[in-house]
Order: sequence, then structure tokens, then C-alpha cells
Amino acid sequence: MVIGKHEAVQADKLGGNGEGSAQLMSWLGDAELCPNLSLLTTITLEPGATVSDHPHHGEAEIYCLTQGSGDYNDNGKAVPVKAGDVTVCYDGEMHGLRNTGDGELVFHAIIVKG
Repeated sequence: MVIGKHEAVQADKLGGNGEGSAQLMSWLGDAELCPNLSLLTTITLEPGATVSDHPHHGEAEIYCLTQGSGDYNDNGKAVPVKAGDVTVCYDGEMHGLRNTGDGELVFHAIIVKG
């Protein structure tokens, strides 16, 4: 199956307790999700914006950064990240992300169950 950007759904507000402005482009609707994939989204964080710290249970989340730079919270440890980096938050761990750059921070977020 091929799903083009024209079929994606755009949201303007990032959920949770994140700060600042973010845009989400969800690539798969409920009908397209495979049994072990619960999220495939491109997220754009404006300067200073955050994905609030949050845990994962029964799943892992992967961030593939494609543009910009920021600080990634890896279980309470701040780690600088930039375009080209990949982060993984495994089952039972916690993570978050803050755009510390002057421009947009763009990344793909993928949640795999199990």
C-alpha cells in the first residue's frame, strides 16, 4: 500500500503538556495501521517548543530527526540531538524533546507495540 502526503491528516496542536507551537502530519489513519504499529507521524516543533516528557508502556517510540536541533530527554538525561540522529524510547522508559535551535525541528515519530 502506498499513501501519499495528500492523504495525510494534519493537526495544529500537539497533545499533552508540550509547550509552544507544533504541527503534526499523521501518515496512517486507523484503517491503515498494522497490528504492531500505532503511530507514524511527522512532527514540526517551532523554536522553543517541546514534546512533553512521557513514558511508554508496552511499546517503543522512535524519533528520526530530519531538520533542526534540540535536547532529547533520555530517561532524565538531556542529550543534544540534530538532523540525522535517531532516538529510541523502549518499553518502560521515558523521553521528551525540546527544540533549542533557531529554526524548525522536524522529525518522524514511530510507535511500535510489543
